[in-house]
This record gives sequence, C-alpha cells and structure tokens, in this order.
Amino acid sequence: MSGTFQTQIMLSRPYLTRAQIKRAQQNTIPDRRVYNQKRLSVFKLLCDMCVQFKFPRKTLETAMYFYQRYYLFNKFETELCYDVATSCLFLSCKQVETIKKITDVATLSLRLRNVQKLSPEVVDNCKKRIVQLELRILETCCFDYRVNNSVHIDDILVKIAKDLSLDREVAHLAWLIAFDALKLEILLMVPQHTIALAVLKVACELTEGTSWPNIRYSLFESDEPSVSEAYFDILNFFINVFDLSDLRNNLTENLRHIGIETFIELKKQAGLERGLKEPENILSDELLCGERDFTIRERRYVLTRKRINDERSSKHPYKREKV
Repeated sequence: MSGTFQTQIMLSRPYLTRAQIKRAQQNTIPDRRVYNQKRLSVFKLLCDMCVQFKFPRKTLETAMYFYQRYYLFNKFETELCYDVATSCLFLSCKQVETIKKITDVATLSLRLRNVQKLSPEVVDNCKKRIVQLELRILETCCFDYRVNNSVHIDDILVKIAKDLSLDREVAHLAWLIAFDALKLEILLMVPQHTIALAVLKVACELTEGTSWPNIRYSLFESDEPSVSEAYFDILNFFINVFDLSDLRNNLTENLRHIGIETFIELKKQAGLERGLKEPENILSDELLCGERDFTIRERRYVLTRKRINDERSSKHPYKREKV
C-alpha cells in the first residue's frame, strides 16, 4: 500500500493588492456591475439586521470582510448572495462575540428580504444553507482568526485621534466617513488601523482650520503606501457616488458645503495617485489564477510560509502545495 496521499497546503494571505483582487475576481465575477450593485444591496441588508439586533459596527465590518473575501474564490451568483451575506453575519457574530441564535438570524434575514411565507420549513432550509456556507467562508479566509479579532476601524480610530490630539469634531467626521469605507474593497487590502489613519486624514482635510499632522506611520504599525492606498480609495468612492453615500445624509450643519467638488479638490491637492506596490508574479500566482479544487479531501491551512518550507526541506511525501 502506498504511503503517500494527496493534500493541499494553503498559506493565509488575508490582504491582497488591488491587481491581485481583480485577477482573482476574473474567475468568480462575470459581471462587475451586477456584483457592485448587489454588494450595496447586501450592505443595506446587513445594516438593517445589525440595527434590529443592536449590534456594534464591528459586527457589520467583519461581515463585510467575510462577504467580499468569499467572492474572491467562489462564483458570484445573484440568487445566493443574500444567503452568503446572512452566513457571513452569523459567522461575524461568533468572531466578535455578539452571539445570536441561528434561528433568529435566519428569520430576520428572510423577513427583511420580504419572503412571504415564513414557515418552519423555509426557516430550516435557510439555516441549512447558512451552516453549509459557513465552512466555505472560513476556508476562503484560511481559518485565520487574527483578522477582525481585536482591532476594528471605529475603535482604533478614536484611540488614534486621541493620540494625535485631534478635535472631537474631526473624530466624529472620521467616524462617519469610516462607515462608508466598510462598503469598499479596501477591507481586503490593508488592516483596519491603516484605514483608520486614512479616514482621519480625510476628516482633517475636510475640517476648516485643521491640518493633518506630519507623523511617522511606523509609530502606528503602518506605512505611507498602505495609508495612501486607503486614502485614495476613499476619495475615489466619494467622487463617484457621494450622492448615494451615508456621509451625505449625516453631515452636520457646518459641513453641509461638502460635496463631490470638495473631494475632487482634495485629490488634486494630493497629486499623483499612489499606493501599494503590485507584485510582478500575479499571472503565475496559483492562488489567484487557478480555481479552488474542493475535490481534494485533505486541505491544510497555515499562517506562515515557514511551515511550508519546513515540510519541503524535510521531504514529506505530500503532493500539491498552494501558497
């Protein structure tokens, strides 16, 4: 009997560059416009569910990360996206410890989606889909619980604002901007504390008499390219869809002058758009270019490349490694 068997080793890569994300989505999203429209609808559904359950914003933030991460490696189907979103929220509740029973989550999701007859059978079928999708969502994240575990945008935003001695008005505006940032793919590119820095920078530039302090981002465990990536992503979002943003409807009286032109001017002043450096091997990256092979029963997930290198050097008889 042979002593070898087929397995996959998957290295956790919780954050990818913009080009890497687009390459992965080529395999999973046939129509980008439909996907974007559904993403906004899903965001509204998740928001309504969080309001009904009185969840903190971190539950919504984690659910949106899971949702967007899922469609990097799984086919996008409009009929299934609301079930995926509901499963993401249920998983998010466990991640950030805002626990709700699966029956309550499924029932509310169906009710907000205007399902006419909420029979026990309909609810049970929804619960089954939530549980089935939960494992697939975890696999797309490589079971990496470091992401969305302890740092969240709104919490760290307040702490950084205090460290930089920024006014309460600036922090409040940044808090409003951060809500719209949850809709963006920047969640898949840089950590939450980096997004918080970018949001605070935008808020400072929008507040009259306030300027963004000249700081070393390394003091906040970040760097210039990462903050710039988030900064320009946020500006581009408001330039394109400011009228549909939540920020527009929540501006205080002294900030009513803010509009699309304001963000266009900020982008002009910022100069050439810059951000994360794109890797050169995208087209040869099997994680991004190849579809997931779920027929392989043995799939292992690791957090560091050292584990993979150690197995290679010890000549283990495993096959099919994917990093």
